[in-house]
Parts: sequence; C-alpha cells; structure tokens
Amino acid sequence: MVTKHAPYMGERGYGFTQAMQRARLPYRNKNVITGVALFGFVASVYYYSVAAVKQDDFDDIPLPPAPEKSEK
Repeated sequence: MVTKHAPYMGERGYGFTQAMQRARLPYRNKNVITGVALFGFVASVYYYSVAAVKQDDFDDIPLPPAPEKSEK
C-alpha cells in the first residue's frame, strides 16, 4: 500500500524539507526560550513544594498504635 506523504515532509517520508526548516527557523529560538522558562517554573514549584513539606514538624500529632499480628 503506497501512500502519498505530506508536501512538507522529506523525500524519504520523514523529516522536514529545506523550505519547511527555513519557515520554522524564526520560531525556534522563541520556542526554546519558552520551553526553558516553563521547565524552570515547574522545577522551581516542585523544589519549593518539597522544601516546604520538609520543614513541617509532625511530632505533636499522636500516632495510632500499630495493629497486632494475629496468628492463624
């Protein structure tokens, strides 16, 4: 079964043509900057959350007694 590939795809059916690469070039830097900014934001929220939970002191909360093992 032979299918016609999209016109922006390379000759072998994968990758982009030279024209498509040139058309996407102005957006590449903006996309990289946006990706780095999003990753930095997510990483900082994760780090803040872990650091905030690590500071909590649960010593004043009583623990229930451990269940006893019953022999069968």
